[in-house]
Amino acid sequence: MLYSICYVSTLRNALEGNELKELFDSCSTKNIKRGISGILLHNSGNFLQYFEGDEVKIKELYYSKIKKDPRHKNIITLFEKEIDVLYFTGYKAGFTSILEENQTKSLRSYLNLLNYLESSEMEALSKTVNSFISAG
Repeated sequence: MLYSICYVSTLRNALEGNELKELFDSCSTKNIKRGISGILLHNSGNFLQYFEGDEVKIKELYYSKIKKDPRHKNIITLFEKEIDVLYFTGYKAGFTSILEENQTKSLRSYLNLLNYLESSEMEALSKTVNSFISAG
Protein backbone atom coordinates (compact mmCIF):
# COMPACT_ATOMS: atom_id res chain seq x y z
CA MET A 1 0.00 0.00 0.00
CA LEU A 2 1.26 3.51 -0.86
CA TYR A 3 1.49 6.00 1.98
CA SER A 4 2.59 9.59 2.50
CA ILE A 5 3.59 11.82 5.38
CA CYS A 6 4.18 15.55 5.42
CA TYR A 7 5.66 17.44 8.36
CA VAL A 8 7.39 20.65 9.34
CA SER A 9 10.13 21.03 11.93
CA THR A 10 12.72 23.46 13.24
CA LEU A 11 16.46 22.93 13.54
CA ARG A 12 17.69 22.78 17.14
CA ASN A 13 21.02 24.36 16.19
CA ALA A 14 22.15 26.11 13.06
CA LEU A 15 24.08 23.89 10.67
CA GLU A 16 27.48 25.19 9.69
CA GLY A 17 29.32 25.29 6.39
CA ASN A 18 28.34 22.42 4.13
CA GLU A 19 26.35 20.54 6.80
CA LEU A 20 22.99 21.45 5.27
CA LYS A 21 24.07 20.42 1.77
CA GLU A 22 25.51 17.17 3.19
CA LEU A 23 22.20 16.54 4.99
CA PHE A 24 20.26 17.06 1.76
CA ASP A 25 22.61 14.85 -0.25
CA SER A 26 22.47 12.07 2.36
CA CYS A 27 18.68 12.27 2.61
CA SER A 28 18.26 12.10 -1.17
CA THR A 29 20.65 9.17 -1.57
CA LYS A 30 19.16 7.11 1.26
CA ASN A 31 15.56 7.74 0.24
CA ILE A 32 16.18 6.86 -3.38
CA LYS A 33 17.80 3.56 -2.27
CA ARG A 34 14.71 2.85 -0.10
CA GLY A 35 12.36 3.56 -3.01
CA ILE A 36 10.98 6.64 -1.28
CA SER A 37 10.06 9.72 -3.31
CA GLY A 38 9.25 13.22 -2.17
CA ILE A 39 10.79 16.54 -1.35
CA LEU A 40 12.66 18.19 1.53
CA LEU A 41 12.75 21.98 1.72
CA HIS A 42 14.63 24.31 4.05
CA ASN A 43 13.84 27.94 4.73
CA SER A 44 15.06 30.10 7.64
CA GLY A 45 15.91 27.20 9.97
CA ASN A 46 12.71 25.30 9.22
CA PHE A 47 12.14 22.12 7.23
CA LEU A 48 9.15 20.91 5.30
CA GLN A 49 9.28 17.32 4.12
CA TYR A 50 6.77 15.34 2.10
CA PHE A 51 7.65 11.73 1.38
CA GLU A 52 5.79 8.80 -0.11
CA GLY A 53 6.22 5.13 -0.86
CA ASP A 54 5.59 1.77 0.74
CA GLU A 55 3.59 2.26 3.96
CA VAL A 56 5.91 0.17 6.15
CA LYS A 57 9.02 2.01 4.91
CA ILE A 58 7.39 5.44 5.27
CA LYS A 59 6.20 4.83 8.83
CA GLU A 60 9.53 3.28 9.85
CA LEU A 61 11.45 6.26 8.48
CA TYR A 62 9.19 8.78 10.18
CA TYR A 63 8.69 7.19 13.58
CA SER A 64 12.04 5.41 14.01
CA LYS A 65 14.37 7.95 12.45
CA ILE A 66 12.95 11.41 11.78
CA LYS A 67 10.93 11.78 15.00
CA LYS A 68 13.99 10.64 17.01
CA ASP A 69 16.53 12.79 15.15
CA PRO A 70 18.04 15.20 17.72
CA ARG A 71 18.62 17.86 15.05
CA HIS A 72 14.84 18.55 14.95
CA LYS A 73 12.46 20.16 17.37
CA ASN A 74 8.82 21.19 17.12
CA ILE A 75 8.00 18.42 14.65
CA ILE A 76 4.43 18.92 13.47
CA THR A 77 2.77 16.26 11.34
CA LEU A 78 0.68 18.08 8.73
CA PHE A 79 -0.82 14.85 7.48
CA GLU A 80 -0.23 11.15 6.94
CA LYS A 81 -2.45 9.06 4.73
CA GLU A 82 -2.80 6.35 2.15
CA ILE A 83 -2.36 7.51 -1.43
CA ASP A 84 -3.36 6.00 -4.75
CA VAL A 85 -0.37 7.18 -6.80
CA LEU A 86 3.10 8.60 -6.24
CA TYR A 87 3.13 12.35 -6.84
CA PHE A 88 6.91 12.73 -7.12
CA THR A 89 9.54 10.85 -9.07
CA GLY A 90 12.78 10.45 -7.20
CA TYR A 91 13.68 12.49 -4.18
CA LYS A 92 14.54 16.18 -4.19
CA ALA A 93 16.19 18.09 -1.39
CA GLY A 94 17.55 21.58 -1.32
CA PHE A 95 17.25 25.20 -0.41
CA THR A 96 14.06 26.80 -1.65
CA SER A 97 16.13 29.53 -3.30
CA ILE A 98 17.85 27.00 -5.59
CA LEU A 99 14.92 24.76 -6.48
CA GLU A 100 14.97 24.00 -10.15
CA GLU A 101 12.00 25.23 -12.15
CA ASN A 102 10.71 21.68 -12.78
CA GLN A 103 10.85 20.91 -9.03
CA THR A 104 8.80 24.01 -8.24
CA LYS A 105 6.31 23.09 -10.99
CA SER A 106 5.92 19.55 -9.56
CA LEU A 107 5.29 20.95 -6.10
CA ARG A 108 2.80 23.56 -7.36
CA SER A 109 1.01 20.87 -9.38
CA TYR A 110 0.70 18.75 -6.23
CA LEU A 111 -0.65 21.76 -4.34
CA ASN A 112 -3.23 22.37 -7.04
CA LEU A 113 -4.46 18.82 -6.56
CA LEU A 114 -4.75 19.40 -2.80
CA ASN A 115 -6.90 22.48 -3.37
CA TYR A 116 -9.64 20.27 -4.81
CA LEU A 117 -9.94 18.37 -1.53
CA GLU A 118 -11.58 21.41 0.15
CA SER A 119 -10.43 20.69 3.68
CA SER A 120 -9.00 23.12 6.20
CA GLU A 121 -5.96 20.85 6.67
CA MET A 122 -5.15 20.88 2.97
CA GLU A 123 -5.61 24.65 2.80
CA ALA A 124 -3.19 25.04 5.72
CA LEU A 125 -0.73 22.65 4.05
CA SER A 126 -0.98 24.55 0.79
CA LYS A 127 -0.20 27.84 2.53
CA THR A 128 2.73 26.28 4.41
CA VAL A 129 4.28 24.79 1.29
CA ASN A 130 3.75 28.02 -0.62
CA SER A 131 5.63 29.90 2.09
CA PHE A 132 8.61 27.60 1.47
CA ILE A 133 8.56 28.04 -2.30
CA SER A 134 7.51 31.67 -2.60
CA ALA A 135 11.10 32.61 -3.38
CA GLY A 136 11.23 29.92 -6.10
